[in-house]
Amino acid sequence: MNKAFLYLSLILLTFCQSKKEESPKYPVLGYIQNGNSILEISEIVSDLEVPWDIDAAVPWKLWFTQVSGTVHLLDLATGEQKNVFTITDLIAKKSYGLLGMAVYPAKDWVFLHYTFALNKGEIDEQILSRLVRYSFDGNTLIDPLILMDSIPGATYHNGSRIVISPDEKLFFSLGDIGIIDSVLDDGFVGGKIHRLNLDGSIPTDNPIPGSSVWAKGFRNSQGLVIGKNNMLYGSDHGAITDDEINLIQKGGNYGWPEVHGYIDQVKEKTYAGNHTVIEPLIAWTPTIASAGLAYYPTDHIPEWENSLLLATMKGMSIRVLHLNESGDQILSEDIFLQKTFGRIRDISVGPDGSIYFCTSNKDWHPRFQPWLYDDLPSGPDRIMRIRILEQNEKLVPGKPIYKKDPAAYEIKDEDWNFKVGEELEEGAKLYTSHCLLCHGPEGKGSEDLIPPISKTDWVTGDKGRLIRLILTGISGPILVNGKTYNQEMPAFDHLSDKEIADLLTFIRNQFGNSANPIIPGEVYEERKSILR
Repeated sequence: MNKAFLYLSLILLTFCQSKKEESPKYPVLGYIQNGNSILEISEIVSDLEVPWDIDAAVPWKLWFTQVSGTVHLLDLATGEQKNVFTITDLIAKKSYGLLGMAVYPAKDWVFLHYTFALNKGEIDEQILSRLVRYSFDGNTLIDPLILMDSIPGATYHNGSRIVISPDEKLFFSLGDIGIIDSVLDDGFVGGKIHRLNLDGSIPTDNPIPGSSVWAKGFRNSQGLVIGKNNMLYGSDHGAITDDEINLIQKGGNYGWPEVHGYIDQVKEKTYAGNHTVIEPLIAWTPTIASAGLAYYPTDHIPEWENSLLLATMKGMSIRVLHLNESGDQILSEDIFLQKTFGRIRDISVGPDGSIYFCTSNKDWHPRFQPWLYDDLPSGPDRIMRIRILEQNEKLVPGKPIYKKDPAAYEIKDEDWNFKVGEELEEGAKLYTSHCLLCHGPEGKGSEDLIPPISKTDWVTGDKGRLIRLILTGISGPILVNGKTYNQEMPAFDHLSDKEIADLLTFIRNQFGNSANPIIPGEVYEERKSILR
């Protein structure tokens, strides 16, 4: 992601420029009229499903990952692409999977962060993650060295991004993993930016002796980059309000969950009166799903020099955030390619000034909230390149020319907890034909034989666990409301995603239960994980 190697030598830059004529002709998708510059947009890689991290730090090479666990290397000079590695012990669904990568070419190291599960595919899954350093032998990744292991995980906010600083320190962002009450606890790993030596040891100059914690108070940081003067910037997903860009400082407290964005609410001012809290450089409400972050250091595209480039998913755009000379303020924001290519997950700057970005249109979010994405492209995910045209280059006729968007489009309400409608007829029919015989008309089950489905957290609690139970069935003891039952239940994996969603939504809103609905996308993700 050009995260660590802004200090690449002029020799390498000259080498890159000398090879430009040898580059294959990638399909041109359009152009950006950007001040006095014309920028070409071309498609570099297609037929992907949820690329998560791209890294263009190595001249004429593009490293990228897919959330399913594959690591790829593209030779930009020849167009040759190969899958160099596949992680086999990860779990990939919803926001699990291969979530962070950094390449360190000085020693041919690749750093990866991914989720895995104890009891994978079983009803009670324990989600964990690990940070691993590999060596690249020219063909594949070898010699794994685990730097952090068995990091607690959750169904969401597992992070993450990785960046290597010029002084050979690894910075690693980790989301709050759903345990928000512990985020501001220095002894809890979640909601933090961590700093390690490249062998996994703790630097002696970290703010807390013996701890990897560098800064705290983050919700879900999916962007991390080093700018000039070794300044570290991070993006962070807000909840309903306040997506953020932060200047990450040693020992800094960024407030989550006590402070959301700027300190402008009574509760936030009270907390900040007793704690030192660092406000973001910029915050967005409604949220735009601020994701991958890159720094543009060069005048190759003069209008973007000394800017942060931000990929946004719900905002479906690239944001150019112009910094002041010292890098501690954002002076202005420009929006490009809004709703053109869909959700943009990550962005990276190559040594020659070219910019690479990847889409994330095939991930779980559009299936869960389709009302947010009426203009989402239907094809596979892909990686694209933005480069400036030289004076003697001509435009391809008929290709669109995009300009800076005059304003952000109006983002629809992100309502995860929409109410259940009165119409539960389909779910009731499915209950009658599949569940009534055992669990009865009131959901009470049978004492000592069939567990109840009324007033139990098995029904109203973890939706993923409930879905896995329906898909896999039960063939052993189960503890419900403090009592053990040992009656077999068949799997209902023959039902469609919609049928299971209708059935479980009915159960979660009958028999004294009151819980939000299950949607087919949630069933799809759990089924995908079990079958993988």
